Amino acid sequence: MSENQNYTILIAEDNDITRELMTKIMGSEGYKVLEAVDGSTAKDVVKKNEVSLALVDLHMAPEGGFDFAKFVANNNLNIPVVLVTGDQGMDLLLETRKYNIAQMIQKPVEPDRLKSTVSRVLKKYYG
Repeated sequence: MSENQNYTILIAEDNDITRELMTKIMGSEGYKVLEAVDGSTAKDVVKKNEVSLALVDLHMAPEGGFDFAKFVANNNLNIPVVLVTGDQGMDLLLETRKYNIAQMIQKPVEPDRLKSTVSRVLKKYYG
């Protein structure tokens, strides 16, 4: 069995197709996967489950990626947050530092980049 089975990945994405694609990719790598359709649902998931890493879309309603990252930080949860977005720019980079975002992935999500980013962040946080 893969050592990835020891990690649980939360995927918070309001676009069903993108969420299902990321779920399929992470599942094929052996990770346990939990899903949420927005930041509010993602908060509920981490309250009830042990999550190793969160892949979170920036723009979701009513609560998005930064709302979730702020919740993680304010509650001292040791969950690395990877922000998934089509946005770019210095303002976004400054915000990611402010909320201690572990990494950012550009949309559209490329499977190999998703796999390598998740693997790298998990290795950094958990050894």
